[in-house]
Amino acid sequence: MTQETPTVVADIMIRDIVTLRLEQTLDDGNEAMREHKIRHLPVLDEQGHLAGLLNQKVVLREALRITDTYGSKRLSKHLGRIPLADAISRDVLTLSADTPLADAGRQLLAHRQGAMPVLDGEGRLVGIVSSVDFVRLAVTLLDNGQE
Repeated sequence: MTQETPTVVADIMIRDIVTLRLEQTLDDGNEAMREHKIRHLPVLDEQGHLAGLLNQKVVLREALRITDTYGSKRLSKHLGRIPLADAISRDVLTLSADTPLADAGRQLLAHRQGAMPVLDGEGRLVGIVSSVDFVRLAVTLLDNGQE
């Protein structure tokens, strides 16, 4: 976050984004989420453009389905057979870096999204903003208000 009071998405978004490629698998997504302790991963196509978003709910749903059918011993193997292209949400709502924070927050709430990718004017991924970023902002503002 910037030193001044944040007003736009660029002020709170995560810029060091962990991404996946469309040809990777749910197992790759699961491992990346676990390693980086995150719940949302933008997925890029061959040209590096946003193809969709993988979230933890999708991975958990598939893991439960696989475990129910095959047991848990080979979960990673079965997740490795599911390409991200078949599992991700492709109809992804996005924001621009200059979106006012209040508007971004309203969109997250209205569409019940946990995170939204941030694209620049050419449609390139430049960040991601999540509900956690908004909670972090709220705590900072509340702490500052008490001083």
